[in-house]
Amino acid sequence: MGSSHNPGTDGLATRLLPALMLVAACVLYFQRLGVPQSYVFDEAYHAYTAAQYLAGNPEAFIGYKSPPRPGVGYTWNHPPVGLLLISSGIGLFGDQAFGWRFASAVFGAAGIALTYLLALSLTRSPPIALCAGSLLLLDGLYFVQARVGMLDIFVTTFLLAAFLGLHRYLTVPPDRVRGPLLLTGAALGLALATKWNALYPTALIGAVIVARTLRLWRAQQGSEPALRQHLLWAPVALVLVPAAIYLAAYIPFFAVGHDFREFLELPRRILGYHQHLGARHQYQSPWWQWPLDLRPVWYHVTYGPGTIANIYALGTPLLYWAFLPAVTWLSWIWWRRRDPAVVVLLIGFFGQWLPWALVSRITFIYYFLPAVPFGALAVAVAVVRLWESGAWRRTVAATYLALVAFTFVFLHPIHAAVPLTRGQLESKVWFESWR
Repeated sequence: MGSSHNPGTDGLATRLLPALMLVAACVLYFQRLGVPQSYVFDEAYHAYTAAQYLAGNPEAFIGYKSPPRPGVGYTWNHPPVGLLLISSGIGLFGDQAFGWRFASAVFGAAGIALTYLLALSLTRSPPIALCAGSLLLLDGLYFVQARVGMLDIFVTTFLLAAFLGLHRYLTVPPDRVRGPLLLTGAALGLALATKWNALYPTALIGAVIVARTLRLWRAQQGSEPALRQHLLWAPVALVLVPAAIYLAAYIPFFAVGHDFREFLELPRRILGYHQHLGARHQYQSPWWQWPLDLRPVWYHVTYGPGTIANIYALGTPLLYWAFLPAVTWLSWIWWRRRDPAVVVLLIGFFGQWLPWALVSRITFIYYFLPAVPFGALAVAVAVVRLWESGAWRRTVAATYLALVAFTFVFLHPIHAAVPLTRGQLESKVWFESWR
């Protein structure tokens, strides 16, 4: 369970598992991807704007004017990487539901494979890595976000890559950090150029790298090569690479006629928008409710003759309810061992969740998405440890996994807009707060 070497991690099956999980996720996410055919929730902003990017509409980047038809809006209040990715699917398959959800499904599947790789890096245990990726595959919130043309699945996947780079940075010899630092910086740059909420983990990861550099500075004797590597590559990775990626993301912005003055004005407008957003929403929820799975977001409804089809952005309850105890327990174990994995786990889960307590604007459960893979990882460690303990604990582990899988399948229709009778729908609304 720790970071000691496990020969099994070098086996062919271990190397093939991420690819197999990627395929399994694609099979799951691409089924009925074009249903419903209309915009779902913020697709009316994100997917619409992505299509306008392709059309070369300069207003799509700045949003000074109202959109040309009701029911849609320009997404100028986020950087463009996620929108450009959505537009790539529209370019391939047309301005229709499958097209504007295609990139999300691809990145959602990639996030499953990255969760496997990150868990393997942190634990050196293929069973834990397989369990972590499988639990994320069974999460309803992740499933929904991987099948809508919104930005959150992209930022989550980029951040998983950043944390993989961070752990490699923490575990390689300090004079060989160039590669891990560049991977971390590039992934953080892509995340920041998708959504600014990536600033929270970026700041914490940056603090870890700066702290290690300062320790090398104080040590001096015997650490000169390592210190030189840090003094050269840490600024490149934390400043130059993210800045270059962020600027490059705005090449289409300049290509449609906007100038550098407008580019410099955008961050002020984006910050002002998020600071002064006073709107309220029926399905908003505060940060503390997210791991309790108390308030989903109702994304869509279609009424048919005697049926109703819904999409709820809702986590798998039995999985979410285990997050806090599992992460707390695993953090304590890794902290006592002085395992570098604890840094990744603490920033990955708490560092991407708790900062939302400081945010005054409305928030939603899908803001919790980047922390979810780390909760799944901690639960996976607990489940595998129970399994390996034998006796009755093995039964507990197997029963828990079976219940999580059953819950995901049972609630799947309200994640995937499957038509249900009113009675069937009521059986899936477990709490009044889910309505």
